[in-house]
Amino acid sequence: MLKQQFCSSPANELISSVNALAVMPLTNQCEPFGNGLIATGLEGAVENAGNELWSIEGEVSRGQTGKCFWSKTDDVICVAHWLTKDECEDIEQQTFAAYSSILNVLKAQGFVHPFRFWNYLPSINVGEGDNELYKKFCTGRLNAFEAAGMPPQSFPSASALGHHTDGAVFYVFASKVEPHHYNNHHQVNAYEYPREYGISSPSFARATALTLADSHFLFISGTASITGHQTRGEGDLEKQLTVTMSNIRHLLETAKPEGCQLSTFKVYIRHAKDAAFVRDWLSTQYPDVDAVYTLADICRKDLLVEIECFCV
Repeated sequence: MLKQQFCSSPANELISSVNALAVMPLTNQCEPFGNGLIATGLEGAVENAGNELWSIEGEVSRGQTGKCFWSKTDDVICVAHWLTKDECEDIEQQTFAAYSSILNVLKAQGFVHPFRFWNYLPSINVGEGDNELYKKFCTGRLNAFEAAGMPPQSFPSASALGHHTDGAVFYVFASKVEPHHYNNHHQVNAYEYPREYGISSPSFARATALTLADSHFLFISGTASITGHQTRGEGDLEKQLTVTMSNIRHLLETAKPEGCQLSTFKVYIRHAKDAAFVRDWLSTQYPDVDAVYTLADICRKDLLVEIECFCV
């Protein structure tokens, strides 16, 4: 019912399909393109990296409410909200405003259960201590969730990465049916991280399971080389890949609904020089899993790679 693919076809061609919920083209622009296209500022890390297509059974309608662009069927809605370069200068308050707008649109449209968020920010690691941009984003996001009355147990799966251009975008998938959120027993819950990681802990679950019309899905959040709350394998790319995939396998073992299996990887790589190694390592160990490889800054400066998964 819900499907993620990475396609070489042009983004405008992909979005023209009646079943296309959203397309995320690999581009160095992070601004509204309209018509279901979500430009995130992420660029491909390897040659011939495909555009990301989410398709779904049922005819898709599209619209705009304020600064929120949405696409929906009877079962799922996707809502995207961009920030300009100037708005990113006050990332905490603008994140709060954007998230609040998104949650209001979900409520108005009748899709009150967000199950997967993506966040792409500029200069995510810039700033020292509590002034780091990522940490300010985390405070804005948490404040919006709290203002909406969302408890930590309802935080959905998510990814937050840095691109290399201006602007920011937040987008979400939400449903009318309640999902189930899971955490990784090998990691401290993200929303319970100690104070050293910022004023506000990251507000997301490690994975979210959803059932739509008897079809079962598992969304695994952006996952990295962290056990407990500490980075493992600093400076060691292969070690970080090993720990990352160990975390993902653990989530599959403990959170997978109705036998969901890995279907796709979206891979975020900090350094372009590491892309070939990451691709070869993953494709050797997981030859049946489709993947897209992107260049992105990870939320911690000592992390070299992050991987998110879609399971069916």
